[in-house]
This record gives sequence, C-alpha cells and structure tokens, in this order.
Amino acid sequence: MGALRDLLASLIVRALNSFDNMMANAVNVLGGGLSAWSEIVNFATMVIRPFALMIIGICLLIEIGQVAAKVDLVKWEHGLKLCVKMVLSVVAIDIAPVFLEAMYAQAAAWIISAGALGGGSAFGGDIATIVEPLVTGVSGIWATLGLFMTTVILLIAVQLCGLIIAVIAFARMFELYVYLAVAPLPMAFFPLGDGTGGGFSRITAKFLRAFAAICLQGVLMLICIRVFGVIMVDVMNDAIIASAGLEASVQVNELMYTMLLGSIVLVMSVVKSGSWVKSILDAN
Repeated sequence: MGALRDLLASLIVRALNSFDNMMANAVNVLGGGLSAWSEIVNFATMVIRPFALMIIGICLLIEIGQVAAKVDLVKWEHGLKLCVKMVLSVVAIDIAPVFLEAMYAQAAAWIISAGALGGGSAFGGDIATIVEPLVTGVSGIWATLGLFMTTVILLIAVQLCGLIIAVIAFARMFELYVYLAVAPLPMAFFPLGDGTGGGFSRITAKFLRAFAAICLQGVLMLICIRVFGVIMVDVMNDAIIASAGLEASVQVNELMYTMLLGSIVLVMSVVKSGSWVKSILDAN
C-alpha cells in the first residue's frame, strides 16, 4: 500500500509538472521569433508572386471595364488612378512581408509585456507540492485504490488540456506562416476598387485584418494563461479551506477536480480567443 501511495504521488508530480512544461512551451511559442520567416518569404516570392502579378493585370482590366461602364467619358484622371493603383499593388506585394513582420513584432512585444503578469505556467508544480503530502497521508487499501483510479483519470484529463493548449499555440504559429506564404495573392487584388478608379479591394483589407487577428490572438491566449494562474490561486485556497478536516483522499480529489475544472475553462478560453479577436477586428 505504501508503494502504491508513493507511485500515485510520483504520478501526480510528474503529470502536473508536465502540464507546466506544456504551458511554458505554449508561452514560448506565442512570444517566440519567426525562425523560418525568410524561407517562407523566399517561397512566396519565387512561387506565389508571379501568379500575383498576373492577378494584378486581370484586376486592372476588370477595373477599366467597370470605369468604362459607369462613366460616359473616360478621363485622364481615371487612367492616372489606375496607373497609381497598379504601381501600389506591385509595391504592396513586395513590402507585404515587411509590413506583416512589423505587425507580428508589435504583437510579440505585447505578449512579452503580458508575460510579466506571472502565473499560469508554473501553477501545476505549486499544486503538486500541496497534493503530494496529502497522498502519503491516505490510509486503507480500498481508499488508496479508489484514490489511485480516480486521480489517474483526472491527471490524464489535465494533461490532455495542457496538450490542447500547446497544440493551439503551435497551430497559431503555423497559421502565421501560411498567411505569409500566400500574402502576395490577396495583396494582388488591391486594384479592385469602387468601379470609378478609386478605392481598393475588400479582399486585401480583410486579409490584413485576418493576419492582425492571428497576431492579436497570441496576446489573448497568453493573457488567458496568466489570468488562469492568478485566479486559480484563490480558487485552490478556497478549496483547501473548504476541504480542511476531511479525509486526505477527499482533499486530494477536491483539489484535483478543481485543477481539472480550471484547466477546462482555460482550454475553452484559449479556443475562443480566435473568434474573440476576429469579432473585435471584424475579420470574420
């Protein structure tokens, strides 16, 4: 029975420390640099840019047709607008990587600032230090076996929550690279305006808002992780006070259920962060 308690205590420590490691990895990815940025830019330049230049020509032809259909006489001002838009479209394709990188750099700066809040990525280890001595105080073979089975299930669920959060953080980085790779295409639609030679395409504006939303999503994700740690400290303290005087196995279950509840709420918040940002920036 003592060996079983020691095994359970060891599993709890490893599982909660693993949760912390996944949170730390997610935080590092959210605020990390874009190491493959130059390779993706080269891919976009060599593969996507030629098609984007063709799209610019097609868009200009469409715009010329729309202008001719709306006005009785095509004036030189219309031609000047179209020429300026053509030049701006080519420039937009070429400077898109720099502009997008600047957007990400600003978001990364906000993420670093949000990281100063503390909490979240080391919370599991704090809980492990509280739970471990309680496990060693459990007596009785059936109580120990029951605690072992329920706790193992809870630990698996908590680790799964941590894994989901880490996967979402890595997926966000992957999404940034994908947007960068195809950036010349939406930027090439820049000439499509209001049909009078003025304005610019909604496709280009929506792409820029969508990329900004992905960048800002990282900020909200990190805030969710940090706020999780801050709030859960009070929640755990309340759970400890509420379960004081009860059997050790009951206290362990209460704390682990509270940890799982907080982890589920954190996962839901991180998952919803993408739709929150898109609603804020109207990037749906």
